[in-house]
This record gives sequence, C-alpha cells and structure tokens, in this order.
Amino acid sequence: MSAAQPLPNTDEAKASVDAESKAESTDAPLNPIKKIALEIVGKMGDIQDHKDNLMAVGIPFNTVNVLVEMSIHGREEDLVSMRSAAVETSRKQHGAGGITEEKLARTLDSLVGLEKDLGLVRRLGEQQGLNMTAVNHLTMLIRLNPGDGGVKVVNTLLAYALACDIPLDKVTELADEIKSGPASVLPDIPREDEIDLNHAARKQLITDVCIGFLMACVALVLMT
Repeated sequence: MSAAQPLPNTDEAKASVDAESKAESTDAPLNPIKKIALEIVGKMGDIQDHKDNLMAVGIPFNTVNVLVEMSIHGREEDLVSMRSAAVETSRKQHGAGGITEEKLARTLDSLVGLEKDLGLVRRLGEQQGLNMTAVNHLTMLIRLNPGDGGVKVVNTLLAYALACDIPLDKVTELADEIKSGPASVLPDIPREDEIDLNHAARKQLITDVCIGFLMACVALVLMT
C-alpha cells in the first residue's frame, strides 16, 4: 500500500503507462523488470485514484489509509465505527454530495482487491529473483515524475552517482541479463492462495511509508 502523500498527476502517469503497454502489446514480450514496473505503477495509480476520490468528498488522507488497513486486516468492529464517522464527516462538508456508506464500502473493497493484486505482483517479482527494493525505488521515481516517466530524475541520479565516484560499469551488463530473463513474472496464480494479507499487507504498508518518504525527499533534492 502506498502510504506516501498523494502524488500529482496520477491520471497522466497512468495514461503514460497504458499507452506504453498498448504500444508494446504486439511487440516482443516485455522483460521482467519492465513488466513488473508497469504493473506496479498501474496498480498504484488505480489505488491513488480511489484514495483521491475519497479525499475529494471530505475524507482526510490519514483516515483513508486507516480505513484501508482496517479493511485489509478484517477489523470489522472498528471499521464499522470509523466508516460511519467518515460518512458523517463527508456529509457535513458536502451535504447531499457527500459519500454514502454503501459507496464507501464498495470503494474500500476495491482498494483491498488492488492491494492484494499489488502484493501478489511484488511477491512474484521476489520469486523471480528481482531486487524489489530497487524496483520500488524505480517505480516511485516514475510516479513522482509522470511528465517524462522519470527520465530526468533517473538520469540526474546516475550523474550524481558518477560524480560521487560510484562505479556504473556493470549497468549495461546487468541490463542485458535482465532483458534476456523470463518473459513474464505474472503467472496465473490465484490471489488468495498466493499471499497472506494479514502479514504481507502490514509489512508492505510499513515499507511503502519509508520508501515514499525517502524517495519524495530524493526527488525534491534532485529537482531543485
């Protein structure tokens, strides 16, 4: 789950990902890194869209995240109370335009499904031997820079690495190895059999909080 603050231009980022996916759908299969990166960026964009919609009807960002976490972990008693409070807050701010409890419940169900899918993608990436910390950093930079898909900030990051005398001589070799790897990291495995939400989602929430904060700081420093 992405617990970082809302990212700008998520529609633009998703459109870029969708366009790239369609453009390459008739070409050779994507390499594992590109395929999983596109999957993560797309699913995180869908998650952010749902959260943005909830915030647009008056439900605070932190409340949205807590509601999602409660839904994932099946904390029904706490969830019912907090969901009712969120609906009341929405109605106070937007009147008849506020969210209904039924719509809020449906949106939370959709978010849980997306989080489950995202957890599966990441787990399968790990099973393929991918360095998911590096993948998470990369996808965060892409999402923070939807205009060019992260081109400028990634190039700046590599330039700074060279300036710090960090060797990059293995980059081409590693890229070639990745591109020659398996065509897909997403076999058809039932979601419910492939991931334990109560453990994996909580672990991923903590991971995303840290990564989101660190990468936002890095991106801001590089763009100044």
